[in-house]
Amino acid sequence: MLLLSRDDLKNLLSMKEAIDLVAKGFLLLYQKKVLMPPRSVIPTSFYDGSLLMMPVLVEEEKTFLVAKVITVYPRNQQLFGCPALQGFTVVFEAESGTPVAILDAHFLTALRTGAAGGVALRYLARKEADTITLFGAGPQARTQLEAACAVIPIKKCYLVSYGDPREKDFAQLMGDRLGIEIFITEDRENAVRQAEVVIAATNSREPVFKGEWLEPGTHVTAIGSFQPEVRELDSETIRKGRVFVDSLEAAREEAGDLIIPVKEGLITWDKVEAELGEVIAGEKPGRKNADEITVFKSVGLAVQDAMVAIGAYRKAVSQNIGASYF
Repeated sequence: MLLLSRDDLKNLLSMKEAIDLVAKGFLLLYQKKVLMPPRSVIPTSFYDGSLLMMPVLVEEEKTFLVAKVITVYPRNQQLFGCPALQGFTVVFEAESGTPVAILDAHFLTALRTGAAGGVALRYLARKEADTITLFGAGPQARTQLEAACAVIPIKKCYLVSYGDPREKDFAQLMGDRLGIEIFITEDRENAVRQAEVVIAATNSREPVFKGEWLEPGTHVTAIGSFQPEVRELDSETIRKGRVFVDSLEAAREEAGDLIIPVKEGLITWDKVEAELGEVIAGEKPGRKNADEITVFKSVGLAVQDAMVAIGAYRKAVSQNIGASYF
């Protein structure tokens, strides 16, 4: 069995490869080649923390079982200086049930979530969009920005400031790495109005901007919340946009960004136009015109982890990368 560390994973998969793998996962999910029970979440009494368990079976040319076990503690960085998300992903060969790899889930989750955002941008954003506004400065925000630059010609990023000490390093590191201008700003309204893409990747429990600030043609991605009482997007953003999700079943259970406006009576679940898999398959349209506002709400799916984990495992075997455990 292989042990694949964060550094191993960084060397194994590019963001473009991850985007292609996650897109394939969404398509397999739509084609019913994925068995994916609902995510199990156990809340704890410590600092809003939770334990999450996410199993999935993926039927490809070879069938794999994959299970991710992680903890999510939103206040970890502030309180303990450690990541909000920690854990492992295990890959099994389904035929024998043999575990073949254990992967660092912290990096893997950030990579696959960024990749999902990249898939959404590929189908929902304007192809010429070059200005992005980003809420969040953690690992998830980094991969969202990296994925955006992989699929559309981003030149400028407004990083909305929360007074997070990581923001300055984020702006310098990601600006140099991606070759774009990153401006740290406290003016949320102006940042949103200037953007062609708005990405929310925060631990906020309340909306981070007002939907009335969105200009025609903007695409919005929200990936930070996965609990029914928590949201990053306000009801006006949902009302104004054409809404897409990673999984409608999961969104009904976990996407507070949608559940709350449904409870308010502002929308019904018919507001969700499609899952991304349907768009990738050509069954439902993505962006229809340059002026519409599109919204992608992701709660994160086990199939995303599985596809990236399987892809990394296969490359590790072919390139003899990783530590052999037993």
